[in-house]
Amino acid sequence: MPYKHTITVHQREEILRRVGLAVTPPPVVYCDTEGACFFDEASNPYVQAIIAVLDEMGQEGWQLVQVQPRAQDIICFWCREA
Repeated sequence: MPYKHTITVHQREEILRRVGLAVTPPPVVYCDTEGACFFDEASNPYVQAIIAVLDEMGQEGWQLVQVQPRAQDIICFWCREA
């Protein structure tokens, strides 16, 4: 079965606006050499904002393949049946 692929880039400000959060410095995301990533231990209102972005694409039928967090944005790799 053929698949379509797309890549989306979501700026921190865009993600926060979607859920009505003020733009403030986010908590730190740590990634180890094995590729496991986790948020710092601070309170994290950004998780719900990221979930909102992911859910929106999921409702359009896209399946998340990979997320690459960066300092000011996240890159998402998606696929779905053509």
